[in-house]
Amino acid sequence: MIKKFFITLTLMLLNSYPTHADIAWRQYNGNIYIQESTVAELEDLFTKSHYRRFRGLENNAYPAIFVTKLPSDFNQIKSLKYRNELFIRILAPLALKINEELSNERHTLLRIERNFMATQTLSAEETNLLEGMAQKYDYFTRFKDNHRIAAQIENLKQRINIIPPSVLIAAAAMETNWGDSRLAQQANSLYKEKIWYTEDGLVPQQDTDDDYHFKTFSSLIESMRSFAITLNSDIKFSSVWESRTLALKWQDNLIGENIAFTLSTASNLPNFAGILDYTTAFYDLMAIDIGHLKRLPSFSYP
Repeated sequence: MIKKFFITLTLMLLNSYPTHADIAWRQYNGNIYIQESTVAELEDLFTKSHYRRFRGLENNAYPAIFVTKLPSDFNQIKSLKYRNELFIRILAPLALKINEELSNERHTLLRIERNFMATQTLSAEETNLLEGMAQKYDYFTRFKDNHRIAAQIENLKQRINIIPPSVLIAAAAMETNWGDSRLAQQANSLYKEKIWYTEDGLVPQQDTDDDYHFKTFSSLIESMRSFAITLNSDIKFSSVWESRTLALKWQDNLIGENIAFTLSTASNLPNFAGILDYTTAFYDLMAIDIGHLKRLPSFSYP
């Protein structure tokens, strides 16, 4: 019964998108969700929301416009400069949303820690939350009871933290050739995430005899969220966690250059760290690192 209810609700939401030509979108709690659009239609919505550029926004506020997938004619854009800047504008709100989620999750973890320090015990709800976080971020311990709780909290504090939007965006730009890749357009995949020994996903055009496919995602933000979880859970990124912790001890905002050179294991691209650092600097993506989302008043379109 519950499953049937959620299926019905999902279909209702999908069918409730106002449409204009190819665009499908909806508003909810100050957020705009764009399911389908052309470049021109997306630009119309961006313009209506005063989002014509990704730098120099008033109060560093980025409109909460969440694009599910790249515009249908995105790969027909002829100007590389315009394509790249539109790609950044599409991904910036998504990256800031990911960081909102990470901040909220960290606040929950720190609240659990405060309660544990005060009482040396956790409620059943807090225990379930902590165990869920440990599973999500791939932390395992054989400790029991309070030793287990203390170990989980200490390790998760290293893992659950923000990731500079500039890094999320620059890495996606590099892995997808600024949204021009087959994976970005057919699979909403921003980081070439692989899945092994399965018939699911997108078959690679090269290495077709290998035992992997590329993972497909329901939306661009799901791909970015998956990458963020990997970056915050895979032990090979422990140097990133250390750099992040150290940087946040000395400054309020975490910016891309704080962790760019510790991300060398994030990709098979040659000189990944150097290109990442260059990309964030050339496009001034670190301006997004100090940004925040702005919820929007309701409006009609067109």
